[in-house]
Amino acid sequence: MRACAQVITVLLALGAPLAHAESDWFASVYTPAGVELRADARVFTLFSLLNRAGYDAGPVRRMAPVPAYRYPAARVRVREALASADAAVLQRAQAFFDTHPLPLERYLALAVRMEDEADVPAELRELEGLEALLDLVDSKWPVPVLRADTFDDYRSVMRSYLAVLDAPLQRAQRLLRVPESGPGVRVVVNLLGEEGWVRGFRTGTGVALVVGPGKTPELERALSEYARLMLPTRVSEQAQARWAAGPALLKEAQGLGVREATVGEYAVALLSRALALAALEAPEAAYEAATREGYFGLKALAGSFGDPRPVDGWVLEGLARVGTGHAPRK
Repeated sequence: MRACAQVITVLLALGAPLAHAESDWFASVYTPAGVELRADARVFTLFSLLNRAGYDAGPVRRMAPVPAYRYPAARVRVREALASADAAVLQRAQAFFDTHPLPLERYLALAVRMEDEADVPAELRELEGLEALLDLVDSKWPVPVLRADTFDDYRSVMRSYLAVLDAPLQRAQRLLRVPESGPGVRVVVNLLGEEGWVRGFRTGTGVALVVGPGKTPELERALSEYARLMLPTRVSEQAQARWAAGPALLKEAQGLGVREATVGEYAVALLSRALALAALEAPEAAYEAATREGYFGLKALAGSFGDPRPVDGWVLEGLARVGTGHAPRK
């Protein structure tokens, strides 16, 4: 009986710090301007599952004899801890993926809504059953323990954004003419994804920007995603239908590695990145780097945001300057 009591005492002693870390893990921090920075339990669980299921995306550290990737310490710990996790759960997850072969962004779009929204939007209802799957992962795998174990890693990244996010985000909002009553912004840190990977989503409560690990805050990518979400939908439609130089520029840009598939998508990417660089007051070298990657004419587009008209009122004029200001490669 005494031995049993000693074991219980040890477990209780271990449980208290775990419970404290788990409750703190869910707590948001806020920039001076009120932008929310948080870790998201559903995103953590989703990416824990994806890593166990074969999601290996990351910077390559070795190509031969087989590729190997570089991950931040938090992701390494999670992958190692889940390497021997209950295989039955993984089998059920693989079966779900087989019947729901949708892009990762769709899964993430639903995950970021789960904690704050009761109703699943119509466009994400085809992933019905994902929440129950994540509940199973939480209950059968040591995911709550891993959240506590990575608590300091997440908090460190969140703190890195605190002092640097407000000013460029406010400049972006002014350039986009977002009213003070416009949608709120929350930044969700995800250390289990690809380095430098940022995705943004409109939700019922505002804009969610999911930022991956990196050596420094991913401000350019985050602001570009924010701009993409806030640009009027007509921008893509106008460019797709009426940007005369668009097809040729897109073809050239695709040769340099851009992933946009249509003229409309490419136009939105150009505008979004130009806005991000303008909001960051980026040096000339940043615009030159973008050009080498296939994003042409960003300096001219950045200046176009000073036009008093709404973006969809001047977008074709701005894009025309991209065409005339860029000499095609020979």
